[in-house]
Amino acid sequence: MPEIIDKLVFASGGKTLVTYQNDRDTLFAVNKNQLTKILQLDKPEDEPEILSTCNEPTSIHLCSDRRLLVTSANGDVHLYSANGKDDLLFRSPLPIRDCAAIHDETMCVVGGDDLELTFIELKTAGNKETLKLDEQVSQLSYSPHMNILAVTLVNGNVHFYSLTSATPNEVKKLEDYAVSNFYSDSSDTASQTDGVQYCDENRICTRVAWHPRGLHFAIPCKDYTVKIFNLSDFSISKTLASGSTSHFTNLSFDPFQGRYVAAVDLSNNLLVWELSSGQISYSKRLDYKVSNVCWKLDGDSMHLLLGTWDGELLTVKDIGQYDRTAGKLAADNASAQTKKPKNALFLDSDDENDSDVSPASPTLIGEQGRNTISADIPTDTEHGDENEKGAYNYEDDEQFIDDDDNAGYVPIKRKSAYVPSLVSNSKRPRIADSGPVFRYKPISPGGTPFGSSDKRYLTMNGIGYVWTVRGTEGQYSVTVSFFDVGRYREYHFEDLFGYDLCSLTDEGTFFGQSKTGELLYRVHSFNGTKWTKRIPLAPSEIITGIASTGKKLVVATSLGYIRTFNEHGLPLALEKMTPIVALAAQEHKIFAVHYSIYHGLSYSLFEQNPETGSKYYQRECSLPLTLPLFGPENKYISTGDTFNDFNPIGIKSLFFSTFGDPCIFGSDNVLLVLCKWRNSMESRWVPIVDSNLEIWKLSGGKQPEDIHVWPLGLNYDMLNYILIKGKNLWPGFPLPLPSEMEIRLPLLDKTQVLKNDTSPDEEVVIPPALAAEEEFLRSQVLAGLLADTLKYDGEFFGNENEILANLNGVRDKSLLRLFASACSDHNTEKALSLVKELKQDKALNAAQKIAERAELLRLVSSINDIRNSRFESELNNL
Repeated sequence: MPEIIDKLVFASGGKTLVTYQNDRDTLFAVNKNQLTKILQLDKPEDEPEILSTCNEPTSIHLCSDRRLLVTSANGDVHLYSANGKDDLLFRSPLPIRDCAAIHDETMCVVGGDDLELTFIELKTAGNKETLKLDEQVSQLSYSPHMNILAVTLVNGNVHFYSLTSATPNEVKKLEDYAVSNFYSDSSDTASQTDGVQYCDENRICTRVAWHPRGLHFAIPCKDYTVKIFNLSDFSISKTLASGSTSHFTNLSFDPFQGRYVAAVDLSNNLLVWELSSGQISYSKRLDYKVSNVCWKLDGDSMHLLLGTWDGELLTVKDIGQYDRTAGKLAADNASAQTKKPKNALFLDSDDENDSDVSPASPTLIGEQGRNTISADIPTDTEHGDENEKGAYNYEDDEQFIDDDDNAGYVPIKRKSAYVPSLVSNSKRPRIADSGPVFRYKPISPGGTPFGSSDKRYLTMNGIGYVWTVRGTEGQYSVTVSFFDVGRYREYHFEDLFGYDLCSLTDEGTFFGQSKTGELLYRVHSFNGTKWTKRIPLAPSEIITGIASTGKKLVVATSLGYIRTFNEHGLPLALEKMTPIVALAAQEHKIFAVHYSIYHGLSYSLFEQNPETGSKYYQRECSLPLTLPLFGPENKYISTGDTFNDFNPIGIKSLFFSTFGDPCIFGSDNVLLVLCKWRNSMESRWVPIVDSNLEIWKLSGGKQPEDIHVWPLGLNYDMLNYILIKGKNLWPGFPLPLPSEMEIRLPLLDKTQVLKNDTSPDEEVVIPPALAAEEEFLRSQVLAGLLADTLKYDGEFFGNENEILANLNGVRDKSLLRLFASACSDHNTEKALSLVKELKQDKALNAAQKIAERAELLRLVSSINDIRNSRFESELNNL
C-alpha cells in the first residue's frame, strides 16, 4: 500500500516547484520567494544547498549537468548552476509560462503571453530564434526521442512541431481536446495566502505528457478524461477516465517504462492509472494543494514527489513497480519473430512454420582467405546495454563483442593481418607485419553512427532523411522526415527489429536488418503498401546494402548475393558476385561497390530492365578510392575515429545524379562522377568538386578543421549538401538546412593563389586565367555527361538540349578569355591551340577579331584556314 510522507521544505510556505535527478538522488525545490534548495534525498540529515533564484517562478526544468532552467511571471528566463551562477537568458515584457530543454539540452524553448516561441542556445545565450504564433502559449512539452515539441495554446489547440531540422516544422494540430484556458494575473481572484498565481485558471494543466519512448502521448482533456494518442497517425488509442468533474492540474507518464500515468485534479485528487489495463491503480484525496509532480525510481519501486503551494514536499512511496522482465520479454518476442527455416530461398513474414535457425556467428578472418568472408561483423545495436544484446537470440553471442576499450573481456585472438588493394601473382597470400582486419558493416548512403548520442541517421539524400532512436531497453523508434514538408508528411513508427539499413525514395522507404535478414517496405501514404520479408543468410553473412527505386528493391550481402524484388516483394532476380559493401539504384540501374581483400574496392554497374533485358555496363572494375584505415604505403592509421569504425570503406554517400550518372563521395571529401559508363572501354571517374578546397576558398585561405560537408545529391552542376560545424565528421541533431555548392573541378594550386592574395580574411580570389581553365574543363565534362544522356536515354525534364547548347557556349567563352590573354602576351602557338578547341563558328569569328586587334596577322590567317576547313567538311557531310 502506498505511503504518503510530508516534509516541510520552506517554512515561509508559498508555491514550491520540485524536480528530481534520479542518477544523483537529488531534489531541486524552487520556491516563489526567491529561494531554491538542493536536497540529497539519500542523506536527509545533511543541510541542503541554497540558491538565490527569481521571484514568482512559473516553470522549471533540470538539466543533466545540474543546471536549472527557470521561467518567471515577470518575463525573465534564468539558467542557474548548482554552484550559484546565474545566467539571464532572455527577458520578455510579458509573463513566460513554460519552458523545455531541447536538442540534448544544448537549447531551450520558452513561450508565454508574447505570441511567440523563443529558441535560445544555452552555451551562447545571445543566439535566439523566434517562431510567431496565433495565440498565447499555455504550456510546452518536448519528446527527446522523437524530437517533437508540443505547444498548447490558450485557445485549447495543440500544435506539434518537428525539430529535426534547423527550422521547426509544424506536423499536426489537434483541436477540441485540451481545455481552453487563459491565465489570470489579477489579484482579485487570488488567494490572500497563496498569492496572485493561485487560482483555478493558473493551475489547470494543458501540457501534453509524453511516453518515455515517444511513440505515444497523453492530453488532459476538457471532458475530464486523459486521452492517449498514437504519434504515428495521431489517433486515440485509449481513454483514461477519472470519475471526477474537475480539470487536471498535473499529468505525467512515469519516465522509466511508461507503465503508469499520474494526474492531480483541481480537487487535489491524486490518480494513478496502469496504462496497459487503463484502470486506476491508486487514488487518494490529498490534504495539500499540489503544484507539480515528478517521479523517482528506488530499486524496483516507483515513488511520486509532489510540490505544493504550502512549501511542503509530499512523497508517495511505492506507487508502482519497475518491471525488470519487460525488456527481456520484448527481446524474446522480437527474437521469436525473427526465427525462420534454413532451407528457404525467399521467406515471407507471415510464415507460420517458424523453426529454430542457427544464427550467424561471425569469426575473425585474415589474409588466408577463409570462407567466412563476413568476419567479425558488429552493428550499432551491439554497443548498447545488456538488454539491447538480448534483442536477438544468438547462440554464440560472445563473438559479437568488440573489445574496443581494451578492457580484456574478450580473449585475445591472433589475427593474420593483410595489406588490401594489392594484386599479387603469387599463389601464397601476402602477409603484412601488422594491420587491421577488414570487417563488413551495414552501410546506407548518408548513414551516420550513434557516436555519443542515442540517435543516428539511417540514410540521407536530397529527398529527406530517416533517423532512429535507441531506447534504454533496446527498443528503437524510427522517424522518416522530408525536406519538402509541403509535399510529404513526417511519420514515425516503432521498430521491433532494430533496422540498421535504409533507402529513401519519392515513393516509399525500404528498411533492412543486417544480421537477421528482416526487410520492411512501406510507402509514404498512410493507406499504401506495407510488407515485410525475410531473406536467408548464411553463417557470418550480413546484409551490407539495400537500395530502392519506384520500380524495384535491391538487397546485397557480404557474401556477394544480390537479390531484386518488385515493389510488392515479389523476387525478380538472384545473382552472386564479389562481396558487396555499398549499393545505390535508380530506375532499373544498380550501382554496387565491392570489396575484396585481394583487389580492394571495385564497382559494378548494371541494368535489370524487364523490357530491354539485363546487361552489365561495368563489371567489378577498379574504384579509385582507398580505405580510410590506410594511409600512404598501406600503413595502418590508428585514428580511433568513430566514423571509420562505423563505415570502414569511408564512402559517405553514393547516388545517381539527376541525369542518371553514378556518383560517389569518399573519405577524401571529393565527389567523383562516372563518365562514359555505357562503354566499359571509355568509362572514367572524374573528380568534379573537392569540398575541402571549396571550404578553403570560402574561408579566405584557411582550412577550418571543424567544418565539413555531408553530401545529399548532385543536381546538374550543384552539389546538395549539409554543412557541418563541430568535431564530428557527420551531421547531428537538429539537421541544418541543405545548401548548394556549385561544382568546381579541383585544378587550383593553393600556394600559387596565396602568393597573389592580399586579403586573407575574405574569400579567396581565383586568378582569371585559372578560373577560365577550370570553367573550360568543367563545361566540357558536364556537356559530355549530358550528351551521353540525350543519346541513350533521351530527355528527362525537357530542357536538356537547351542546357547542352548553353554549356557549349560557356566552353567557347572560357576559351576565348584564354585566347585573349595569349594574344596580349603574343603567344601565338598557345593562341592557335586554343582556337582549335573552339566549336562554334561565332566563337571562331570572335577569335579572329581579337587577333586582328592584337595585330597578329599570321594568327588571323590561321583562324581563317580553320574556318574554311570546317565549312568544307560540313558541306561534304551533307
